[in-house]
Amino acid sequence: MLYAKVNENGVIVDVATSQSDEYKLLVAPNEPAVASILEKKFTAASTSTQEILAGSDGEMMRILEDLVDLLTEKRLIQFTELPLAAQKKLLGRKWVRGVHSGNDEGLMTDRELIEGDEDALI
Repeated sequence: MLYAKVNENGVIVDVATSQSDEYKLLVAPNEPAVASILEKKFTAASTSTQEILAGSDGEMMRILEDLVDLLTEKRLIQFTELPLAAQKKLLGRKWVRGVHSGNDEGLMTDRELIEGDEDALI
């Protein structure tokens, strides 16, 4: 998500990835004014789009994990309908997050649901 900072005339003057007192307006990256600002920022920072995508991969993975959890909680999908490799990755990441946060209760039973190569868990 992108949030825009606007001047007193309502013109977008800057964008940021997080909302704040200055950056209140939710905007789409393909809006001409927003795209122009983003292009200038990428050029000024000499950051390639590949670097930006790589930097957001971890955030996107967490979003996808949360989405899978939500869909399974609402019983819109069954976890076992996912490919085995995806199940292993998701359970492995869930287990690691639980250990990292000190809350690994019940995660081992989830992990044991999937048999196979332990190296594929992370």
